[in-house]
Amino acid sequence: MNFRNFLSMILALGLLLTGPVLMAQEQTEEPPAETAATEAEQPASTPIQEEILAYEDYTVKGYTITVFGGSFSGAKYLENMDLAPRTILEQGAGDILGFLTQDPSYYDGDVLLVSKDAEHYTGAHKEVKSGPAYGARIGIYISSDFHLDILGTYASGEAVTTMRYTEDPLNAPNKSERVVVDSDSGYKMYKGGLALMYDAKPATFFGIVPRLGFGLGGLINRYSELPDVTGLYLEGNFGLNYELFNNFQIGGQVDLTNFAYDVQELGYSNMVNFVTYSLGMTVFLDTVPPQVRASHLADQGH
Repeated sequence: MNFRNFLSMILALGLLLTGPVLMAQEQTEEPPAETAATEAEQPASTPIQEEILAYEDYTVKGYTITVFGGSFSGAKYLENMDLAPRTILEQGAGDILGFLTQDPSYYDGDVLLVSKDAEHYTGAHKEVKSGPAYGARIGIYISSDFHLDILGTYASGEAVTTMRYTEDPLNAPNKSERVVVDSDSGYKMYKGGLALMYDAKPATFFGIVPRLGFGLGGLINRYSELPDVTGLYLEGNFGLNYELFNNFQIGGQVDLTNFAYDVQELGYSNMVNFVTYSLGMTVFLDTVPPQVRASHLADQGH
């Protein structure tokens, strides 16, 4: 047997031995027809949809920004009675403190000189005259009708002391008049606090929505020279709002502020009421998507 015949025999034997192995590998690599068809029929993965929140899921339903201006009523915080003819005052008991202490011919230190003349001057009254007031509110709606307002108010006026003056106490004791004996045109009032407000939409008439509320906070009575008189206040609020166009309202409001005013002449505090009358403009900033709010209003029958 020559070399060529021997090589042919070796190749034939190799093919005989490796053929079944190659065929088995080819069958393994090609997936069955049924498996391929099943995989083709499987649908693509479904994308995860974003959850849509309901109206109740929003903690804050919206914000309002209000600017207003108006009138500040002022108030009387000292109201002494007129002295009777036989009333005897102890030394310094009838002294009335002045607002300014610059003129020694008018003041005895901090005391008004006229208050020491009890024969001609009596019945001192101290009050703050009315003046302009301005302020702003930021409302946080916690439901459809209730909102918590953060507010600040500035007002100015004139502080005035008046006394009853009798020119001739002996011959004409009943002929008297109340005169201004001291004043401070630099009076200022600063007020800031919180108010819980309710929009009474069931009581709406001609598109006007009544608003009721109450609040608390602190205020500062500031004078030109006297130390500041501060206090905590309670407040009642009543207003009427009208939506002029979408998310824009105009309205008026009355705020009744009650607080304890520390009166030095008395040595204790008097309860004082300030009233603020104002007109304002309000912008509503919605935090709820339009479709969610529309659905909520539809459920409410609006």
